[in-house]
Order: sequence, then structure tokens, then C-alpha cells
Amino acid sequence: MPKKDIIRVPQEEIRRTLEALDGRRVRKDPVNVSPDEVRRTLADIDRRRAEERAIRRERAKDLLTPPPTRPDRRPKRPRPLGEVTELQRKSIESILQHYETCFRDKEEASVSRSWCNEVPLAVQVEAAKSFYRAFTDEKTLPIAHCVFCYRKSAPGELSTVQWQSQLTPSLMQATRALQLCAKCLPQDGECWVGVCRECRAGLQNGKLPKACSVNNMHIGCEHRYPKELDDLSPVEERLIALQAPFGYITKFTVGNKAPSGLNYRKHVKGHIVVFPNKVDDLVATVLPHPLLDTIENIHVSWSGSSKPSPTDVGHLLQVRKTVVRDALVWLQKNNPLYEHIAINYDEIDGWRYEGSSNVPTDILEMMRREEPSIAEK
Repeated sequence: MPKKDIIRVPQEEIRRTLEALDGRRVRKDPVNVSPDEVRRTLADIDRRRAEERAIRRERAKDLLTPPPTRPDRRPKRPRPLGEVTELQRKSIESILQHYETCFRDKEEASVSRSWCNEVPLAVQVEAAKSFYRAFTDEKTLPIAHCVFCYRKSAPGELSTVQWQSQLTPSLMQATRALQLCAKCLPQDGECWVGVCRECRAGLQNGKLPKACSVNNMHIGCEHRYPKELDDLSPVEERLIALQAPFGYITKFTVGNKAPSGLNYRKHVKGHIVVFPNKVDDLVATVLPHPLLDTIENIHVSWSGSSKPSPTDVGHLLQVRKTVVRDALVWLQKNNPLYEHIAINYDEIDGWRYEGSSNVPTDILEMMRREEPSIAEK
């Protein structure tokens, strides 16, 4: 292999050569092209584009597309801008004219009062009288109740049926508790009773009425409670109860115009926590319970400028000696759970009251004033 000779080049020559190459690369010398050459190039580009469009059309014909409905129909010519503007102007004018006509008609009817006929005075008086009669007539007031679901209703909304012919054997078994009362479900005669529409529809279909599906008609009736137990206050009920497994919270407002109007109680809704207790250890054998022990579970708080008077809280906190004594005597004779109960008459005679009211002094003394804090307000 022949030996290659080494050529020595000065560094300055190499630098000049590299600079010359870089200058040629960056520099773009203008090229003179004739107009004919430009026209030929543009024509060639147009020809290629036309060929590509023709190829795409041929490929599109092979696709499974439905043919046009009317191939001979010429494409719709777009309307000129001036014609579109004129149509829009006419449409807006017609709409405005329609609204203007409607407004003029209403204005004329309002001025002439032709839009309605004046109600005669006799009709106005008769409407007021019928409204008053409906609010005072016993047939339209909810003072009656259905014998099966016990929901209040107007007497005119109840229908009378023969309950023995309406009840199937299964429903006869379900109404055993109601059949114990001869006033609610009479056993002799035609046995006509008042029933609401829902209960009547359910009984006719042989089904338990929807309003009775929870208690299965085992709610008893109002006639099972004697007059001795009819009008007991909450405190009196706790005094004669064998055991009180629950409690409740109630809120009431004493008005300035009717300070003794406490017949309506507004109960506070919320969660209730029930704690299991041993009933055998809590059941009493001597009644009534000591008043001091009973009021330990009663908390009465009030807010306002003045403390409620015994008349204001008497509906809830009254304890009447004769009522408690008569209730215990009746329970001892008629309730088998009270047969072994001994009545503590000394406890009843030892109750002391505030003035001439029936509210014990011990209950009024334990009432406390409580005002909400700034954060609670």
C-alpha cells in the first residue's frame, strides 16, 4: 500500500476557506426567472389540482350513498343581502303591529270595563253568607272521625256503611279491639257506622285500609277511657303511672292578650334517645309517687321580662287532689295492673299550692329563667 504524503496547510488558509464556505451558505443570490416560466409553473400546479379533484370524485362515486332525489334540480341560489334585510324588516314590523293591536284592545277593555261583568250585590252577599255557613255548619267542620282509622273529618265527608257486611273474615279478626266497644261498632240492629272514603275503598276490596296499615286497627277507641282519666295534666299522669319510661320536651308561648291561653302545645322536634331500664325495679307499689321525686324529672325554664304566673302554666303543671284520687280509685278497681297498689292519701293531703291555683308551690319554686347567649342569638 503506497504511503500517503502529508500536506501541510497554514492555519490562515484553513480559516479563510471556512469563512468563504460560510459566506456562500448564508448568502442568497437573487435568481432571475422569466414570466413565461412563472406562467408554466402555475398552469402545472392548476393541472395537478384538477387531476386530484377528479380522482376524489371517482372515489366518491363508489361509496354507498343514496342518490339525490332530484339530480336535475339546480342548486338553490342564495338570496341577496338586500332581499334578506327587507324580509327581516317586514317580519319585525308585523310582530310589533300585532303587539300594538293587542295592547290597544286591552287598554280599551280596561277603560270601558268590558272585560268582565260586574258581580251583582246580591251574589256578593250570598257568597259571604255561604262562606260563613260553611265555617259554622257542623257538616263541614272536622268534628267527626272514621271508626276504623280514627282520623278527623267533616260529617259530610263520611259515608255510612254496615260494617259487618263490609268486613271479610280476616278484617273481622283485625278489628277485634274495636269490636269490644258497642258504641263504635254496634252489634245489634243494622250496624251503620261512619267511614271515610279511603277506608271504605279498602274494605270493599277486602284489604286493610292504608291509614290502618301501621297499627293494624289495634288502636282501641275513645270510649275505653273513663272520665276519671280523660283530662289529666302531664304531671298528674306521671304521679299515677306505674312507671314512666319516656319523657318529652314542649314549648309554649304566653301571650299578653291571652295570658291563660295555653291549650295548644308546640312540641320541639328532634332525636330521642331511649335508655333501657329494669322495669321490675322501677314499678311502684304505692301511688301517687312523691311529688318531690316526680318534679326532679321536670325542668321548667322561661325567658322574658316577667316570670309566668300560676294561671299561665296551670294547663301543664296543675296537680288536682280530687282528680288524682279519683283516677287511682278507678284504676284500682278496673285495671288488673293496679290491684296490688296502695293509695297514699297522706301524700295527696300534703300537697301545697300557690295561692288559689292548682299548681304546687314546689313546681313554681324550681322554675328557672334562661336567656339565650349572644352566640345562640
